[in-house]
Amino acid sequence: MKIAKTFRIETDNYSLRIPKIEDIPAIYSATKYEGFNDGILWDAPNTQEELLEAFKNEIKSWEEGKGYSFTIEKKGHPKLLGRISIKKIEEKDTWYLGFWTHPEEQGKGIMTEALSYILKFGFEKLSAKKIEAHHVMWNKAKEKVMKKNGFKPVKHIKKGFKKNGILFDGNLLAIHQEEWLNIQSKY
Repeated sequence: MKIAKTFRIETDNYSLRIPKIEDIPAIYSATKYEGFNDGILWDAPNTQEELLEAFKNEIKSWEEGKGYSFTIEKKGHPKLLGRISIKKIEEKDTWYLGFWTHPEEQGKGIMTEALSYILKFGFEKLSAKKIEAHHVMWNKAKEKVMKKNGFKPVKHIKKGFKKNGILFDGNLLAIHQEEWLNIQSKY
């Protein structure tokens, strides 16, 4: 399924929109905070121009219906607070998500709210049957956000995360459509 590039998700407090090239300076600024890149698979760019290729790939994924990246902004305030993406993977009816919050905005519940709406998007619009995500063991904040949204541990991945040539342990978590529907029925 292809989603129009004008598609936007409105949460209670935030607006999730397709990335714009104007997001690059804010993304770049996030990568300059010490420790920010430690739990992200990609390395910190040396220049803003290095982020241009990733931006082009995100737009191509939208066009091909293979993945959807969103910039998170507070409603009425066009400042990048974070990013969240959901991408189709090989396993049938399964999508993978990744997310990060700008270091200046962490700890405010932004990603917990954004993730709940991305799950709705994934299960309702993309017809996902399962959505999964990873985290390195020390990234307890990411784990907490996922668990608040109903994700459950699937498996421990010994030395499954490589960063700067060093292997780290991680966890794979997932939520199935039936589990998500059950959570929704309680509200």
